[in-house]
Amino acid sequence: MSKKAKRILALLNDPKHRSRLLESLNKDTAPKGMPVSGGNQEMTILKEMNAFEDEHDKFMDSLKGAQVD
Repeated sequence: MSKKAKRILALLNDPKHRSRLLESLNKDTAPKGMPVSGGNQEMTILKEMNAFEDEHDKFMDSLKGAQVD
């Protein structure tokens, strides 16, 4: 393992550095205008994504039922 990889792993083991890294990552990947905070925001986004996926699946199932063979 390279020195750089060891250093990154050591930083990720430190809660202070890990939270700072996650905060930075969330800011970079969050949709424009989305408020970014701790783990609560991540869970909210995941719940919304799952809800959208469920709605999409239901919509696709309804289209399959409407097809004529």
